[in-house]
Amino acid sequence: MLAKTLRGTGFGNMHRPVKLALAALSAILSTQLAAAADPMGSVEAVQGRPLAAGPGGSRPLSAGSEVFEGDTVTVGDGNAQITLDDGTRLVVGPSSRLLLQAYLRRNATTASKVGIKALRGTFRVITGKSPKSAYKISTSNATIGIRGTGFDFRVNDRTLLAVLEGAVRLRGQNGQVVNTQSGCGVAEAGGNIEAKELQDQAKADALNNELPFITDQSGLSESFQLPVQNCLTSLGSNEGTPGISPQILVPVVPAIVIPGVIIGLDGKESPVSADGPDVPPQCPLPDGAIQCEDNCDEETCIFD
Repeated sequence: MLAKTLRGTGFGNMHRPVKLALAALSAILSTQLAAAADPMGSVEAVQGRPLAAGPGGSRPLSAGSEVFEGDTVTVGDGNAQITLDDGTRLVVGPSSRLLLQAYLRRNATTASKVGIKALRGTFRVITGKSPKSAYKISTSNATIGIRGTGFDFRVNDRTLLAVLEGAVRLRGQNGQVVNTQSGCGVAEAGGNIEAKELQDQAKADALNNELPFITDQSGLSESFQLPVQNCLTSLGSNEGTPGISPQILVPVVPAIVIPGVIIGLDGKESPVSADGPDVPPQCPLPDGAIQCEDNCDEETCIFD
């Protein structure tokens, strides 16, 4: 910054050591500016090498790093898990960028305005102690109004979200609105796409292919995880082992077992042998037969 100021004032042709010294001084001043500002939160955990850039300059983020109003957080591979001073938790996912637009402090633990703009990629938001009206979350093609909630969303040519707790009001650029509830309501809006809830295969595809924290939360700290079982049920899957495709659930009919009979909850009875339900039932031997195969076909019997 300082080097740019001096450029064109006769110092542009200065020797390289002087330029390096000025660049170092500029970096120090940027760090001091960041230190002078009040942070709006801090990083709890990271995977990969996320960066922040804003009024305080560009810098790598690690656990314990402070974030400030005006910072743009960029993640390549991995994620950045950020807690704001009001307890709001943000996850910036892989190949994602998020701008911390505004944080107007109300008191030590709440804010009267929390402005966040998701520029691209995948995210998770878990609201904190501030009034729900304080939150303004926007993307390039939609705005998100929240009602005490936790949700995942993705931004590309449209905004797609899945509500895990609370409720979300998703408004597209054309003014259309859809209200989405907890229990894994999935909705999309933006561009020329009508704001709507997704159902059936469209919903399953969105959950499986576009919202990575639904099927694998292993990279997130415990306080950044949300109950996703309703979404996994919509996929017909168990959470399973991270990195392995979800396993299809096989329905199991409960049954009551008593000697000789299995009583399923449909009320039907099936005979079983004394050795257990896996042994085929015995059948009556034909007259004069000493031993037969299980099907008691006379051709398979031994007669006296």
